[in-house]
Amino acid sequence: MALPAVNIVRSDESLSFQKNLMKKANFILDLKGATGLRFCSEKKYFMKVKQNLKSSKPGITFLGPADFHHLSAHFIDRISPKPVLILFDHHSDMLESPNGYVTCGSWVAQVLAEGKVKKCLVVGVSSGDEALLKASSDCRAVLLPEDLPHDKMVSVIVEELMKSGGPVYISIDKDVLSQKDAATNWDQGFMSLDELLDFIEVIGATAPIAGADVCGEWRVPVDRVFFNREDVEKTGLNEQANIKILEKLLKVWQKNSKIAYVKPE
Repeated sequence: MALPAVNIVRSDESLSFQKNLMKKANFILDLKGATGLRFCSEKKYFMKVKQNLKSSKPGITFLGPADFHHLSAHFIDRISPKPVLILFDHHSDMLESPNGYVTCGSWVAQVLAEGKVKKCLVVGVSSGDEALLKASSDCRAVLLPEDLPHDKMVSVIVEELMKSGGPVYISIDKDVLSQKDAATNWDQGFMSLDELLDFIEVIGATAPIAGADVCGEWRVPVDRVFFNREDVEKTGLNEQANIKILEKLLKVWQKNSKIAYVKPE
């Protein structure tokens, strides 16, 4: 069975310094010159940016910092039939956004509202996230807070996937991980990397994976000529996590999934 492609989106320079990860990429898509994209983008501009991502292939995509997590919407939109979105994130990304805009904090609410996914499971979300209350009335959104035991989360994920059927799209923001396993510019949860890898294994054994993305890189200052020690340590920590996540996704995909869920262009 063919392995999925590994795509790297150079949304800024954060991934450029992860040399070992860059060597594993099949396709590198450069968006560094795209203004009006970090954090928030006008929808009409976002549609133009999506055209630059069409050369990516079905598979696993690294998006850069979580500031660009809304790029996930493009890759989800290419999946057919509608997938179940499993989001590992310390934030639900289900906030409201201004009319005509898509943001890194609202994209999940938008793909649900637009019917792009069957259901969304947010795993490891902060127990203080305001969407925990809002989502309780929406059967399409299941939020599993960070203080829920790992085994309970696993059982809920398996149950939901068995009910929903069809392909799964996995989106990972490393801010769901503890500071021991990743370094981001956002507040972080306390899931361990081993727990995250176990979740991926369970998902792959339960349903076919149609695509995946990873974000949550350490934001590199654009005006800094040399990295300081903090930048080096945190970028290195993230690269270790990224490679382990990639290796697990590739292993699970090769074992249990098919690349047969992409809409024809």
